[in-house]
Amino acid sequence: MTVATPKYDGNPFVARRRKSWQFRDLALVCVAFAAVHGIFLRFSPDGLALQDTAVGCAGSAAAFWLATQLKSNSGEEESAVVLLEQFCFGAGVSLLVHAFITYGLLTRQTPFLVMGSCVASAVLILTSRRLWPVGTPAAPRVLFVGFDGLTKRLVQAMHQPVAGIWGHCEAEPPEGVTVLGVETSFETAVDRFRPTHIVMGIPACEQRIPGEVLLRCRLAGIRLTNSASLYEKLFGRICCERLEAVDLVLSSALRGDSRTMAIQAVYNNVIGLAILLAVSPVLLLIMLAILLTSGKGPALESTQCAGFQYIPFRLQRFRTTRADGSRTTVGRVVRWLRLVNLPQLINVVRGDMALVGPRPVRSEFAGYLSAQMPFYAYRFSVKPGFGGWAQMHQAGKPYADTRREIEYDLYYIKEGSLWLDLEILLDRLLGAPMAGRNAAADPS
Repeated sequence: MTVATPKYDGNPFVARRRKSWQFRDLALVCVAFAAVHGIFLRFSPDGLALQDTAVGCAGSAAAFWLATQLKSNSGEEESAVVLLEQFCFGAGVSLLVHAFITYGLLTRQTPFLVMGSCVASAVLILTSRRLWPVGTPAAPRVLFVGFDGLTKRLVQAMHQPVAGIWGHCEAEPPEGVTVLGVETSFETAVDRFRPTHIVMGIPACEQRIPGEVLLRCRLAGIRLTNSASLYEKLFGRICCERLEAVDLVLSSALRGDSRTMAIQAVYNNVIGLAILLAVSPVLLLIMLAILLTSGKGPALESTQCAGFQYIPFRLQRFRTTRADGSRTTVGRVVRWLRLVNLPQLINVVRGDMALVGPRPVRSEFAGYLSAQMPFYAYRFSVKPGFGGWAQMHQAGKPYADTRREIEYDLYYIKEGSLWLDLEILLDRLLGAPMAGRNAAADPS
C-alpha cells in the first residue's frame, strides 16, 4: 500500500527552503541580540565592558533560537497564539540559561537586556515569516470512515473538501463525493483518495480496519482523528452522542481537576470580594428601590440549588415581582439592565459558587436530569458559576437546549484553565457573546 506523504515532505524544494529559513531565524536572532547588546553597552550608565556581558548574551541568544525551533510547527502556518507561545517559551528558556551563566561564571546579570533582545528577535522573525512564508500548504483532503448524521454536521461546519467516504453511509453523503463500500479494502481507498486527514465517523466501520494499516497511515503523515474529537474542536463542546459507558466510568477528563479548582478558589474569593465591594452601592440602591416600590417582601429572593457534589445552597437574586406575581417597574428595569443575578456575587464570596462554571440548577431538576442523562452528573464535579461556557455560546437564543448546554459544560470541565475563565469573564463583563475557541456555527 502506498499512502500520501506529509504536507511538505513531498516537495524537496520546500523542505530545503525550510532548513535554510531555520538558519535565517538564527541569523535574525543574532542580529537582534547584537544590536540590543550594542545599544545597551553604548548607553549603559555603569560603563560596562563587552566581556562583562558577551558570554551571557551569546548563550541567551542560542537558547532563544533553540527553544523557538523546538516549539516550531515544522514550518507550517502558525497562528498568532502559537507564535506568542513559541516566543514566550523561548524567552523563558533564554532567561533561565542567562541566569545559569551569570551565576556560574560570575558575569554581570542583565535580564532586561535579554528580554529586550528576545522581543526584538520575535519582531524580526515574525516579520520575516509574514513576508516570506514557507509556502502555501496544500488544501486538506478528508477521508471519512463511515458517514452518519453526526459526520454530516461536521462536513457542513468544517468547510473543507471531502476526498471520499469509505464504509457504510447512514446519512445522505455530500453531492459529488465518491463512496466506497466495505467490499473495497481500506488500503485501496487510501491509495485512491490520497487524504491528508482520516476521520473515523462510525465505530463499526473503524473496527474493520487492521491496526497496522492505520499505523502505516499515521507514520506516513496522515492525521487520524474520530468524529467526537473533531466535533469537540469545531463546536467547542463534548459530543455526548459518542459518549460510551466506559468513558463515564474511567475517564478523568470529564471530572473537575483538583489542582485547577484550588487555583480557581483563590482568585474566585479575591476577585469576587473585590467586585462585590465595588458594586455594593448599586446593590444597596436597587434593594432600597425594591423595598420602597414592590410591596411587602424581601429585596432578595432565594432558590435552593445543587452545588458542588450536589451540596445544596440558596441562590440569591433580586426580587422582580409583587406578591401576586406581577412584574414591578423596578424589576423590569433590573432585568433590562441584566442585573437581576448580581446578588449571586454573595454566593461567590460565601464559596457556594465560582465566578465561572456551569449554570446553577434547582435541586429537584438536578436529580431528575441526572437520572435521565448519566453524564449530566459530571457537571456537579465543579462549582456552579456566575457565568459559564454554555451561557457564552447560547446567549441570545430564545430556547436553551439542555443537551447542548451540558455538552458545553463538560467541555469547560475538561478544558478548565485560568485562560478559559478569563475569556468567559471578559464576555460576561462586556455583555456580548464573544467567539469561542475553535467554535463554529452548528448547522443543526
